[in-house]
This record gives sequence, structure tokens and C-alpha cells, in this order.
Amino acid sequence: FLAGSGNMQAQTATVNWTNVHQVIDGFGASDYAGSGSMSSGDQQFFFGTGSGQLGLSLIRAAVTNGGGAAGSCTSVGLSCAGPWLGDMQAMVANGGRVIASPWAPPAAYTTNGSVDCTAGGGNGQLASGHYADYATWLSNFAQSVNAQGVPLYAISIQNEPDQCLGYDSAHWSASQIDTFIKSNLGPTFASAGLSTLIEMPEDGNYSNGGGITGTYGGGTCATDSSCSNYVGMYSWHDYDASLSGTNSVSADPVPGGWASGKKWWETEASCGVSSGTPFGPSFCPSGATNDITDALHWAAVVDQRIAGDGANAWLYWRFEESNSDNEGLTQAAGSGSAKRAFMLGQYGKFVRPGYFRIDATRQPVSGVSVSAYQNTSTNTLVITATNYTGSDVSQTFTLTNAPTFSTLTPTTTSASLSLAAQSNVSVSGNSFTYTLPAESITTFVGSSSLPPAPSNLSGTVVQ
Repeated sequence: FLAGSGNMQAQTATVNWTNVHQVIDGFGASDYAGSGSMSSGDQQFFFGTGSGQLGLSLIRAAVTNGGGAAGSCTSVGLSCAGPWLGDMQAMVANGGRVIASPWAPPAAYTTNGSVDCTAGGGNGQLASGHYADYATWLSNFAQSVNAQGVPLYAISIQNEPDQCLGYDSAHWSASQIDTFIKSNLGPTFASAGLSTLIEMPEDGNYSNGGGITGTYGGGTCATDSSCSNYVGMYSWHDYDASLSGTNSVSADPVPGGWASGKKWWETEASCGVSSGTPFGPSFCPSGATNDITDALHWAAVVDQRIAGDGANAWLYWRFEESNSDNEGLTQAAGSGSAKRAFMLGQYGKFVRPGYFRIDATRQPVSGVSVSAYQNTSTNTLVITATNYTGSDVSQTFTLTNAPTFSTLTPTTTSASLSLAAQSNVSVSGNSFTYTLPAESITTFVGSSSLPPAPSNLSGTVVQ
């Protein structure tokens, strides 16, 4: 029935305004590429919310280390703020947020005297005699960017502590992470009065042997209250995401037993090619792929992480990438060549930092996913619906316990459209039906001036 229908009919997708889930911190990528900030035109393409712009709201910046990230943080100042300060300032100016990750401690603080983990005797780590120095270094970085108009939202202590590579990288064991945060970084940030969240280091994968709870993971700190009390965010990288069918992705929930009340962020994912072999999620190809199929694969991952696993944010690897693979959202800013960039814009442009996810029928029909978001201060509703199938789907949406909406504006990315605004949709009795184009992602946005109707009222008559 479904495969043979030219216009499938789905069951109703119900959106419940009062069933509220996690806060959304945003969507974005890293700018750790090149020797400095992007051009102003590229910044507006990625961060702006105007026509033809992606509206991404998060940057993951590199912490200055004197190596791949030039500069010094022995003191607070412009050198410490690093070469990508302009991108950070542009993100904040467009209403977004900035987090930071170190790819390695400065060479003077490592066991092998290099930011390259494999140099010298290899297995480069933060030397135990420099724990206090490095805590001050990271504190100085946060203070330096804050002083330049960038309120740093969060900072990690290490990018992928489970991997020792031939470039800026460093190994950390779970016990080293625990000791450094509870005995050095946490007290140093508290003494400096920093509100920047301390982020658990981002493992290269969620589930591999050295992953999030493994030998190099954050599980020791997450179950040690003297450490986890200083931590505001857990994070991981999504290179081992597994896709089956069109949109079924394996779950990456917060590990059981970890301290609750922390943010849950996915901070890096992409498809790449190393020595001719693709790496990344199960759908990664062996060369550059910028079509709608690639975008829908990533849409399934984003949907699982946000609507399925309760993540507060999702980030791709780089905004731009010159290699002939898929490590960047796009290989030429503004070119429109990478549909995955516009896919992420379908979320980032409309689901802004501080919005909350609300309950929605996640899969009203096989091959269609739905998620919904709200901003109660403006009574704004956002519904994202992805049709992974090769046929149009006539989908009905019903809003419950919600303000009264009269119209919603759809925006669509498909094989022929890239974040293209469509004609307004009329909403009657807080219900509407819309034909989701084949292989597309559509975001509906609208605001209401009327509050939700009261429910479950009771009372007595006063004579």
C-alpha cells in the first residue's frame, strides 16, 4: 500500500504544547580550519537568519595552544583569544553561542614536549606537574574571549582524548580527567568567577572501546560527585552512528548512572575519507556527496539525537572543507552544493537557542519523522517534518493544549529546493494538512497572540 501510493496518507501527527522536553541550545559546526576567521560574507551565510542564509547558532572554536591554534594563554589578552575570534564575535552578533575545545595542551605542558601526540616518544599527555598551569591556561582563554564580547558558553578539556594522532592531539585516561576537573579546573573556574560550563571531553565515538564510558571516557568523573559537580555538559562525537533503512538510527542516550541535570551535546560528526577508505557513520560514501540522499541520512541522525536521545545540541564537523570528501557542511560557502548544510539550516534557522522541544508523534507513518519546538515568550511554534520516502505524503497535524494558530509558514529543502519559503498554510481548529514532498525536510513556523485555552478547570458557584 505505502510503496504503491503516489501520495501516501499518514496518520495524524499530534503536537502537545504542554508536554515539554529538553531545552535546545542550537545547531552548528566547528571553524577549526585555515589560519583565521571566515570572510564576512561566509559568516553571514552560515550564521545569518535572512533569505538564503542557514541561521546556524553554534560555533565550536579551538582553544589557543600555540600549535595548530596560534597564540598564547599564559595571560589574558588578544593573543589568548585566538585566530578565530572574528567568527566567534559574528556568531554572537547573530544571536548564537560559542563553545570551545582544545585539540592539545600547549607543548610546554605535555609529556612529550609537543602538541602532536605521536611526536617524540609518542602517547603525549598533559604532564601531572602542569595540571594547575593548564587549568589557568583554559581559564585565561575563557576570560580573553569574554573580554572581546564573546560570552563563552562551555569549554571542554580535550578533543577526542581516546585518540593519539599525528597532529594536535593528546591522550587522557578517565582517572586523569576526573583528577584534573575536580582538583584543578573546577576550583580555578570557581575562583575566577566564570559562568562558562565545563564540558566533559568529547570522545571520538559514543560506543567504541575507548568511547564515552571506556578507558578514555568521562564515566569516572560522571559518577564522582566531587568531579561532576563542576561539570555542566556531557558531549560525544557521532562517527559511529548506525543507520538502517531510510531513517532508523541507533540510540546514543546519556549513560545510566551518570549524574543528572547536565547538558547532553553531540559536538562533531561527518563523513570523510582516509587513504581511500571512508570513515564515519554507516552510510558514508568513498567520495564527495552533496545530494539530497546524503542530507536525509544526516537528517535521520539529527532527528534521533534531538527527538530520540534528548540531546540539547547537534554540530557537524566543519563549516567549510577543501578536501574532496564530506567533512564540511559545504565546500564553498553560499554555493548551495551541499544539501546537508541546508538540512541543518532547517533546524538551526528556526529552532533558536532557548527554545524547548515539545511532544509530537515522532513517526506518523513509516518513512516520515516529526519533531516540534516552542518559545513560550513569543508563543512561537516550530514543527520539523522529514519525508524520507520517494512519494509525496499527505500529512495531517493537530495541535493540543496550544495557543490558537491561524497560519504557519513552511520552508523546504529537497532535491530542487534549498531552505525555500513556501506559501502560508491555513490552520483551522489548530489542525492542518500538508503534502510533504518526496525526499524532503519541511519546517513550519508560526506565532500566536492568544494563550493556550484553559483545561481541567473546576470551581463552585458563588451566591
